[in-house]
Amino acid sequence: MSRSRAWATLCGLLFTLYLSGQIPVTGTVTSGGEALIGATVYEGDNPKNGTVTDATGMFTLVVDELPGDLIVSYLGYETQTYRLGGDAGATTVLIELTEGLNLSEVVVTALGLRRKNSELGYSVQQLETEALTDVQAVNFLDNLSGQIAGLRVTAGATGVGSTSQIVIRGETSFTNNNPLFVIDGVPINNNTIINRTDEAAAGFQEVDFGNGAMEVNPADVASVSVLKGASAAALYGARAANGVIVITTKRGGRQPGLGISFNSSLTAETPFQLPRYQNLYGQGQGGAFAFVDGLGGGISDNITYSYGPRLDAGINIPQFDSPVTLPDGRVVRGGDVAVHGGQAIPATPFISRPDNVKNVYGTGTTAINSISISGGGDYGDFRLSATDLRSNSYIPGVNLERKTLSGRFGFRPADRLRIDAGINYINSGSDNRPAGGYGSENVNYGLTAWLGRQTDTEVLKDYWQPGLEGIRQFSYNYTFFDNPYFTLRENRNSFGRDRLFGFMSASYEILENLKVSVRSGMDYSNEQRQFRRNFSSNRFPQGGYAENDVFFREVNTDILLDYATGFGDFTLDLLGGANRLQQEARNTQSNALTLAQPGVFRLSNAASPVVISDQTAEKRINSVYGLARLGFREYLFLDITGRNDWSSALATPTSADRTAFFYPSASLSFLASRAFSLPGVIDYLQLRANVAQVGNDTDPYRTSSTFVAQRPFDGQPTFSEQAVLAQPNLMPEQATSSEIGADIRLFDYRLGLDFTYFTQRTKNQILSLPIAQSSGYRQQIVNGGTVSSRGIEAILTTVPIATGKFRWTSRFNFSTSRAVVDELPAGTDRFTLSYSRVYNSVNQTVYFIVEPGGEIGDIWGTGYRKTEGGQFILDSDGALVADNTLRKIGNANPDFILGAQNNVRFGNVELGLLLDWRQGGELVSRSLSLAGVAGQLEETADRPASGIIIPGVQNTGTDQEPIYVPNDTPIDAERYYRSYYDRNHEENNVYAASYLKLREASITYRLDRGQLADTFLRGLESATVSLIGRNLYAWSQIPHFDPEQFAIQGQSIVFGVEDMTYPSARSFGLSLGLTF
Repeated sequence: MSRSRAWATLCGLLFTLYLSGQIPVTGTVTSGGEALIGATVYEGDNPKNGTVTDATGMFTLVVDELPGDLIVSYLGYETQTYRLGGDAGATTVLIELTEGLNLSEVVVTALGLRRKNSELGYSVQQLETEALTDVQAVNFLDNLSGQIAGLRVTAGATGVGSTSQIVIRGETSFTNNNPLFVIDGVPINNNTIINRTDEAAAGFQEVDFGNGAMEVNPADVASVSVLKGASAAALYGARAANGVIVITTKRGGRQPGLGISFNSSLTAETPFQLPRYQNLYGQGQGGAFAFVDGLGGGISDNITYSYGPRLDAGINIPQFDSPVTLPDGRVVRGGDVAVHGGQAIPATPFISRPDNVKNVYGTGTTAINSISISGGGDYGDFRLSATDLRSNSYIPGVNLERKTLSGRFGFRPADRLRIDAGINYINSGSDNRPAGGYGSENVNYGLTAWLGRQTDTEVLKDYWQPGLEGIRQFSYNYTFFDNPYFTLRENRNSFGRDRLFGFMSASYEILENLKVSVRSGMDYSNEQRQFRRNFSSNRFPQGGYAENDVFFREVNTDILLDYATGFGDFTLDLLGGANRLQQEARNTQSNALTLAQPGVFRLSNAASPVVISDQTAEKRINSVYGLARLGFREYLFLDITGRNDWSSALATPTSADRTAFFYPSASLSFLASRAFSLPGVIDYLQLRANVAQVGNDTDPYRTSSTFVAQRPFDGQPTFSEQAVLAQPNLMPEQATSSEIGADIRLFDYRLGLDFTYFTQRTKNQILSLPIAQSSGYRQQIVNGGTVSSRGIEAILTTVPIATGKFRWTSRFNFSTSRAVVDELPAGTDRFTLSYSRVYNSVNQTVYFIVEPGGEIGDIWGTGYRKTEGGQFILDSDGALVADNTLRKIGNANPDFILGAQNNVRFGNVELGLLLDWRQGGELVSRSLSLAGVAGQLEETADRPASGIIIPGVQNTGTDQEPIYVPNDTPIDAERYYRSYYDRNHEENNVYAASYLKLREASITYRLDRGQLADTFLRGLESATVSLIGRNLYAWSQIPHFDPEQFAIQGQSIVFGVEDMTYPSARSFGLSLGLTF
């Protein structure tokens, strides 16, 4: 059968799902006699069958049968239930809403269960699709920033397609703080897998290929629920110890005919913020510079400090772009050293290039186009969609393409049987992903810190030396750096990824109040990466090539039995189920560290033995779980849950009993406003409390030893036992949490406050501790360590102004948390969680160290000698004196996070603004450290001939009995800056990480069917056009870059360090939406 015939047959089959038994209901939703635009209307016994009102407040909804209920809700108004009569014909209704805040909507909780917020004894916050699609980001997670209390999202550091880090309620574990992602009841993978950079892959730097959840398509998402506490997430088991993000996708609904929607957006992006450079002094040292070969043959031409001659002073100096005339009359450049063979380079004007870094970057574009078709009737419903994303970064040659096909199907072949299925196929890839970290493979390493202020980057675009194309690059420096255009176009890191995830489920009502359900879901991905390094690369003079194949598959299967009953004033729901998780991951990297022929990127072209590393991991968790829900008079609700997991990651032949771990939870919700008569100002009051205990297992193969591949010896593969001593008696982590909260609404529902106080104590942390190398190992796996955390969340929602045509709503999401280390494993005083290191130098390392009484996120480093009052102690020359003692120099975590969302609607026009404020915390900047050392930053332009007197004191006494006097000894400016910003002493490179961002802004104009009737767009149900922008402005105490950064070290993400990261992006553009 041809594809077109198959498609026609499928559409015909789906069309039959809604041909019979449909009853149209039309109506108008008003307040004070004026129409409400965008109010939600859905069928009472089928919340998935819904619609929204148009610009005149009208709606049409097809229901199964009459009589029945309509539920009508609107932000800032009290939700109303409208009873429909029994007339089987067309029905028309008029519904009047009372102003107030609709904060008791139905939310999606654990296992995909839909429940009223008022019944829950724990905190759940939900976003609807508009919050995710109004200003759509390439990475789905970035859309959540600022919109959920307690959620911290940090955008990636290597441009479009990079990883975004997400944490719920702060870091509480030493090793794993990642939340679980669940789509339509099925967990999905959100791992970030970075290529190997160890000895087996020497030379290759870290490349971020993004995290799994970034591929979620916002156009297919109906809602996102964030389960923050252990009670909310307990039913998901060990993987949910850090919270759960539950995503529900869109599906079809009952409607006359087919529903078609089309959405398109086009945005442009530019670097958000670049460092402010000085433009008074050019490359060199001691005021001198001359280019000969870029290898030290000239005057400081191998060193790119900017302490050279004065710029724009009318002097001429031999430079890399000076024209050199060959004996045959050809003209080449001074940097074409392999062509002119050391011929004398003429002197040319030594002038400033203020925009030389900016000129390397350009303007990127992102185009997102989506189309969907949906329908439904008595026997089922469906929705099909396709999305095409094409993003070209402002970094030349860096891009991302992603194509998504999705389908959601529901069938009702019998009265008591329903079958649901969903499938998502994603094909994504990139021609080039930029390398990160410290080193020449990272373009920003050369640009931000070391590029001489006289360097003309336009000349670098022609990056081959003439006649030696493909063999010798042309550059301004041949000692440490590559030509940035050579790196971006010749040293590519490409990838292609196929991903398939989805589910199939069936539910059958055995009795009126007894239902059994079976659901199975899968997440499968297969990715191929290629790393090409051409000849003359700084790290690969003879070229290099690597292939990295990454495979992942996870299958989850659940069976659930749900029983509901009531007796007197009580209601009782019982749910029991079982789950089986099967996970498999493979990661193979083959490295050719030299090539025989230039430009031939195949492993068969390797000039030296190919080094292969191959890692395979399998894991299984079997689980049983249960939930009991008891309600009393619709104002008191008690939930009790329990789950037991058996994890293969904890299994050994002698420890089968330790593979099982049980965790319970209990939560209570009390609707005081329903139980008692409260003062008139209080419209609604809910009190809630919960306590829970959850477990957290570990990665496979930590309870028994494994072997790993090493470099070949004499052409033969070699293996050795892993350097980490396994722990056969490993126990799961255990977190005990409690939470109390209140939800109150006042003044006719115009003001609402949801407040939560939470605590958590995590013990039995799973750590890798150093061990004496005489044992034959470097580290050992142990249980130990306890962390106590507590925090506050508050959600304030207001409706300052509300009339029929004008409406202003605001929501503020506030959170603060703190995690304190109570104890470490026996015999351990300090433990290093992570670090960021330059060239594997212990003296150039930022550490994240925990100790009893300290906090997770504490930053440690070295600095300079100071008095007890904090003044610098200078030597007799007036210079800083190094103090190599490790000390705490800051903490990476913010004091609080506040998101402020405002929406103003007047008639057909709506303005949306989202502010994201993070206050407190510190950040160590590698870029500013090196740019300061190099004399590039704006503040290093102050270079008086008389020198600089450093504020501080000198010791005229002894170390035992110091006598401090004010320093009055000047020091050479170059020496001062090179010592003050020295990367060996990180204390002076710590910056306040606070910022306030205009995260999103949009202006939208909406038209409904009636308003379109007399235009060329007649026949459409609605049309919207929007001006959109993201990361438009920021206020921070760092003048040179966006403080929303993290570093990548090896295969880990290090929050609290900026390490030669690329500028974040500012985007702005247009979006269009049409529905038929």
